Amino acid sequence: MEAENIVLENDEMFSINKDGEFCDIAGNLLTIEANTIEELTEYYEKMIEKIAEIKLEEGKSNPPPFKFLKGKLIIDEKGTNIGIHATNDKEMKKVINVLEKYYSCSLKKLEFTYMKRKEVKKGEGYYLQGLEYNELYLKSPSFLLKCSIQDKEKIHELLDVKKRSDKWLWFPERLEQTKHYVKGNIKNEYPIFIISKGRFHRNKKYQPPKTAQYLESINVDYKIVVEPQEVDEYAKSISKNKIITLPDEYLNKNQGSIPVRNFVHHYNIDKEETAYWILDDNINDYYWVDNNERYKVRDAFAFKFVEDLMNNYDNVYLAGHQYKMFCPPTDYRNVIQQNGRVFSSILIRTDTPSLNDEADIWRGRYNEDVDLSLRLLKQGLPTILSIVLSADKERTGGSGGNEEIYVEDNNHSGVEKSNSLLEHHADCIDIVERYGRTHHKIKTEMFENNKYIRSNDFTENKYNIIYK
Repeated sequence: MEAENIVLENDEMFSINKDGEFCDIAGNLLTIEANTIEELTEYYEKMIEKIAEIKLEEGKSNPPPFKFLKGKLIIDEKGTNIGIHATNDKEMKKVINVLEKYYSCSLKKLEFTYMKRKEVKKGEGYYLQGLEYNELYLKSPSFLLKCSIQDKEKIHELLDVKKRSDKWLWFPERLEQTKHYVKGNIKNEYPIFIISKGRFHRNKKYQPPKTAQYLESINVDYKIVVEPQEVDEYAKSISKNKIITLPDEYLNKNQGSIPVRNFVHHYNIDKEETAYWILDDNINDYYWVDNNERYKVRDAFAFKFVEDLMNNYDNVYLAGHQYKMFCPPTDYRNVIQQNGRVFSSILIRTDTPSLNDEADIWRGRYNEDVDLSLRLLKQGLPTILSIVLSADKERTGGSGGNEEIYVEDNNHSGVEKSNSLLEHHADCIDIVERYGRTHHKIKTEMFENNKYIRSNDFTENKYNIIYK
């Protein structure tokens, strides 16, 4: 006899395989944990009693082992999550009817979640609050479904909705976004530099790297720093007056992007700039969040917003944009993230505390942005990451200039990258395994008390943002 979906009084579930062994709902042999022999015996006897109680018939087909959590339904423990969203309760009932028929079961136990207005904590950047909620989203029920890829395909088919992602589904259609772009009608204050290597050719043609394409599209000036042997290649798609050739003394250091970063820093010191931007070359776009939607930023507001944040504090030497993937438009948090690492889209003051007599601020070979952020944070100096205005950056690696050192790191394993941080920052990071790779995890709680010192000309900047 084989049983599935056997539920004990404490909502724990088990089944029996063809050999008569107890298994979990995924079919793995079940391990029973108990503090005493008596407790173990009691648990075992309850399982035996439950089997006798249900008296499943030989060969009877049983529904899959369901598991209900708050706002989540698990069909397949080995499956992946998909967010099921409906525009209102009436539409969600239609979804549930389809799922009940498909799985031949009742889903009355399933709870939905609804977006709630969140009171943003008071803190630095408080004057920027005032983001609006889309009232329709507040009335939209949702839940997570963990199931197989095959089930996801079938559910899309049964609901007759176009598949747009394996991670989410809207029924009948996602709430319509009527506007897609924002402008602040404002210019950036500090110069922008892109560092690039090997990204002058894409899709079988010469074209600027993604970041340069974005800046060109919004008519914002920039400089791109490249190695001498690639100048002519970049010049096939970028005006030569925007190209800076990396001097020989910064070449062939086998340190990834560290030498060119130090060059850009010295270049701006020599130009007597107060601060400057240094951008990775694979940023697709910048996004502003409001009304539970993302809007592409179509002018220099993308940079002036963060510049104003930095200018308001005397002791902020590092600021930037959080990644778009970490800033979902349906999850309003603070407008800024305080005292975190800053990466890829970085605003740096030229008087940033240096490492040596040459005024270098970058070192090592890997994770240079994490190293710089941690050095400042450990000195009690706060950092700022914009959340409401984020950067859409492509995956690190690929055909870029750092690919060589990533491959040397046991083909992107992350071990060398993490160990390089341990050398200087073992006191504030942990090494963890995620997504099949080695990663670092910063002990952010160590820096929660880094205080911001407001400048004498602190300004509660208000922007005349235009939506289009």
